[in-house]
Amino acid sequence: MMKLLIALALVALSQAAPLENSVSSRLQRPTFTQVHIRNENFLLFEFHWTPVESGIWTDPLIGYKMRVWEVPNAVWNTEAKEYSLPDGEYNVLMEQLQEEEESMDVAKNSELVLLQEIRTPADLAAAAYLNVRRGVTYEIRVSAFTKTYETAYSLATRVMVHPPTPSVDTHSIKIAMA
Repeated sequence: MMKLLIALALVALSQAAPLENSVSSRLQRPTFTQVHIRNENFLLFEFHWTPVESGIWTDPLIGYKMRVWEVPNAVWNTEAKEYSLPDGEYNVLMEQLQEEEESMDVAKNSELVLLQEIRTPADLAAAAYLNVRRGVTYEIRVSAFTKTYETAYSLATRVMVHPPTPSVDTHSIKIAMA
């Protein structure tokens, strides 16, 4: 009788479907919520994203990886928005790309140049990139990871900081006198 129960248990285990309670089914990829672009004697980007949880106590979230790429010869979509820094010294062109890319492997994306990978702990859903240069297009993505699993990267956000386009009359001022 015991041999029969063991045999039935082994058959049941071998036929069992994968559990839907795995980390990969619970761990969602982060999405960017905001970006701060600051000019404090140097330019920096500070990205914030939605925090995620693994949902499995045996494999908790360890942290996030934010990757920053340089995109030479980037083509901007018409949906890109332009903003001005409050001091008027720089304009910022920004867009959220909507297409999915399964792999961010440099071999498959030879036009992208990986500049930095920034890791943050699980309780910090933000990271700053300090080496911002004017006129360079950056592509930023973030993923979350546990000990056994890493999410797909978020949709890409492209950002470029550039000086404002000068108008014809930038070197003069008109003052009305009474």
